[in-house]
Amino acid sequence: MATCKYCGKSAGMFSHSHKECEEKHNQGITILEGAMRSYFRNTTQIGEFKKVVANVSQTFFVSSEDISCSSGKCIDEWTNTIHWPFHSTQLARVKEFLDNVGVSYQGINSSGALDRLCQKMLRGFMAEYFTNQKTLKRAIQISQQVMNTLPISRQQEQDAYYEMLGQAGKNFLKDGYLTPAEQHKVDEYVSTLGLSLINLPASLQGTQIEELGQSSILSDIQAGRHPRYVINAPIILAKDEDALWCYNNVTMYQEKIKREYVGHTGGFSFRIMKGVRYRTGGFRGHPVETSYMENMGLGSLYVTNKNIIFMGLTRSIKVPYSKIIGINPYSDGMEVQRDGNNVKRLVFQGFDCSFVLNIISVISN
Repeated sequence: MATCKYCGKSAGMFSHSHKECEEKHNQGITILEGAMRSYFRNTTQIGEFKKVVANVSQTFFVSSEDISCSSGKCIDEWTNTIHWPFHSTQLARVKEFLDNVGVSYQGINSSGALDRLCQKMLRGFMAEYFTNQKTLKRAIQISQQVMNTLPISRQQEQDAYYEMLGQAGKNFLKDGYLTPAEQHKVDEYVSTLGLSLINLPASLQGTQIEELGQSSILSDIQAGRHPRYVINAPIILAKDEDALWCYNNVTMYQEKIKREYVGHTGGFSFRIMKGVRYRTGGFRGHPVETSYMENMGLGSLYVTNKNIIFMGLTRSIKVPYSKIIGINPYSDGMEVQRDGNNVKRLVFQGFDCSFVLNIISVISN
């Protein structure tokens, strides 16, 4: 005989709970979550809330696991309703809840609800830095207080900071360039928080953060300054050459020429003896050349202030900007035409080529 998972008494041959116990449990969850929502709306005090938790635990078969699950659910709901500017009272309310709900932090955070709340608060305080409402030093101090109550990993912390940087970049680059004041904010933010605008992980490539880094490099080159952001690349650079950017997983294609003869056979044949025929005339034809693009493999494309350098597993090539006579941009790459005799076209596929075009334009001028 199976026992009821709520009351522990016999529940029959094929059942794991009594219907009335199930209904009572669901009623308890409804009461509990109602009290949680009321607490976060600041309409229920902590003492009253603790009484509700004790009551549903004793009377409505609500377990610690149920309380943890409901806590995470209601915290997520509350997180979605709050918006910056955030206040210290909100953090104090969360701390009071965690201290009195009677279940572990890890249990409540099993779905990541507390991590999401922490990250949202971090983004909010950093937004106040970018909108000149707080200094970066003060924003970091408050963020540390948040993480003392809602601890998260270093990676989660950086993810929150990067997300806010992306939002700032979206606003800053609406007019297509960074003002000196905006550039100063970006530089201070990145250097202080240990972030980077170059060598970005795949998840951040193609975002406003990448555009911020590229915009900073372009403004430095235009102003005749040494770029403030350069990468360490496994390539041999010439004197005064800097590696500015790297695109990974780029496929290179090179033009190949195929030559063949086409035509027809003239003349006629006649029989000399059994099994032997003699043919007069001959083959009349002419050579025909056709071109095609051969896949040269996958690799990394480095953009320097002097060259485009492709480093592949089986083939590498350097293209000086001074040798480029034309570029055909594509939605996912570019075709490069070079100066010289018998020089074949190159195609690089797998990236947005706008930065390369801008670099070449700036350097050429």
